[in-house]
Amino acid sequence: MQPVFVLAHSPSVGTSTRCPVAAHLAGGGTPGTGAVVAAHRRRRAALPAPRFVDAVCDDLRQVPADSTVRLVAHSNAGLFVPVIGVGLGHPVSGSVFVDAALPAGAGPTPVASPELLHFLRPLAVHGRLPSWTDWWEKADVAPAA
Repeated sequence: MQPVFVLAHSPSVGTSTRCPVAAHLAGGGTPGTGAVVAAHRRRRAALPAPRFVDAVCDDLRQVPADSTVRLVAHSNAGLFVPVIGVGLGHPVSGSVFVDAALPAGAGPTPVASPELLHFLRPLAVHGRLPSWTDWWEKADVAPAA
């Protein structure tokens, strides 16, 4: 079976954070492997958590049935690894967490702490948060952009 690295980026950002890694893997960086950047590949905007997981699983329909999946989660995508793994329909041979949040060992995993929710609620407009880069002062975000 050919391994396929499924790169799940944070639900808060677009695919540009994972595309260079996928290009490296697909372009011969690791012989005998392929790479798919999962979740709203054609969109740059963030998706709410349930739609994010659905998008990851939907995008993986392109993975050949005889492939073994290695799920690579970045940032907050790490919180969704157990749910994504269940919904894939492919055997998952391993998961890699790249600067990622870890899901709870058992039970529900909150996406945000109570303190973060207290900070974020006033930023929401009609139940939607602005881009994460708008949560902070421009000078604080500039080094990350």
